Amino acid sequence: MSQDRNEFFVIRIPDTGSLLDAVRIIAASGLTITRCHFNRSLDPVTAFFSVSGDEWACTRGAQALLEDGYLQTTVTYPKSVQLTVIVPEIPGTLHRILSILDTYNAEISSLSFDNRGRYPDALHIMLRVLHPDKTEELIRAIEAEYPVKIEGYDCGDSCDDGSLFYVRYAARVSEILDGVENPHILELLHQFSHVAQQLTEYGKEYQDVLEQILLNGKRLKETTGDGFYADVQKIALADTLTLYCFQLPGGGSVFVIDAPDERIMIDTGYGIYHEDVLRMFAAYGLGGKVDFTRIILTHGDTDHCGAAGFFNAPVYTHEGTWDIIKTNNRAWGATTQDLVLEQVYTVMINLFARMTPPEDVTLLPGSGNGKRGEFPVLSTFNAGGYTFEILEGHGGHQHGLIYILCKEAGVLFTSDTILNLKHLSPERSAYNNFAVYLVTTVNVDPDLVKSERKALAKLAQELDEELQENGKRLLYCCGHGPVSVMENGELTPATEPVTYRH
Repeated sequence: MSQDRNEFFVIRIPDTGSLLDAVRIIAASGLTITRCHFNRSLDPVTAFFSVSGDEWACTRGAQALLEDGYLQTTVTYPKSVQLTVIVPEIPGTLHRILSILDTYNAEISSLSFDNRGRYPDALHIMLRVLHPDKTEELIRAIEAEYPVKIEGYDCGDSCDDGSLFYVRYAARVSEILDGVENPHILELLHQFSHVAQQLTEYGKEYQDVLEQILLNGKRLKETTGDGFYADVQKIALADTLTLYCFQLPGGGSVFVIDAPDERIMIDTGYGIYHEDVLRMFAAYGLGGKVDFTRIILTHGDTDHCGAAGFFNAPVYTHEGTWDIIKTNNRAWGATTQDLVLEQVYTVMINLFARMTPPEDVTLLPGSGNGKRGEFPVLSTFNAGGYTFEILEGHGGHQHGLIYILCKEAGVLFTSDTILNLKHLSPERSAYNNFAVYLVTTVNVDPDLVKSERKALAKLAQELDEELQENGKRLLYCCGHGPVSVMENGELTPATEPVTYRH
């Protein structure tokens, strides 16, 4: 017996009976519907179905839906046409015109005719042709029998009749993604409908959710190229060790440890920023994609690991992080989270942010050799004559998250467990709120992260007190925000960042 698999269908619903017919086809194919979503007030012609069944049933169901004209395999943006047809007072004229429109799968938005009105022979029609390349052919077919005047083409996003929301939305998404292939757009629409459906249960407005998603994609695209900038700190940890912190426009910080024998990158930022990051690295004398000796990924969120596949350096990370990357689900390994929002969010943000994972990674050991505070020491590496320890987190923010500590150099990379959100720029702060808006909490185990943060803060305080005895301070390298020191219980930038622009 074949193993069941999950599949999704984006279904076109041209009339009220089509929904029943499409469900009948799915059932007759031996498929089980696991999710359905149809909101007539938002889009009266588009429905979403998730199904499960064996491979044969999925293939049969898709083929049957396609043959009956229900299954969408491409996203085409129908051209809107407003026209006036001069009609004679002959019985059956309207029937003939509507028959022509039906032949070309035209959807009528408005229809107006009154023989006692100001223009008694004028039939006003607003319509959409589902196959845009057939629009002119349809007009010629009507012109062959009746005089036609074209009033205008394509109302685009100004259409306010509430229909074809998803098709128009897909066109906007495609523009942001520079014409990504149709199957990806269809999958993204399916994911968008799912996350919006879930968030509606939390009392958030459906269209507002989808608009927020679109704004996220636009924000990422607008902050590349000429729109790219970064806040940069360059800190000498020792004569042989220099630390760089690059706060990118969106997402987490990228750190570089530069030493005579090593050039190490800790986290990579979004893949969409890769070319901009390379230009920035070159400006700071840090070389290009072949000039790093290793890359360490603190966890599996794409704003921390999404550009790793662009570099030629070996990549080191926790097995849990690698599983998150492979499964495209930031909640992999979590036990207390509702996985739906987490998984949908991961698919969405990975596509918008051009997630480019490495082909292969070196996994850290599965168990520790000793501890720092409550955290197992999984491995060590050397740079500039200093030893760095890789500590295993508890999984509060995300399964597989790690910390990096060099006690002698006085630096602790806290990933996303300890953040300096107070000193984020307003633009970064607003962008970070997007993830919270969509998944309701960025921590896959909100209760665990509290105790984990407390344990990490305790370790950091003890190390800072030891360092202060020798006239030094512990530097907190937070996943978001500037490199900081703790002053009176509050993180304060260790040095004032400078802004980089191309």
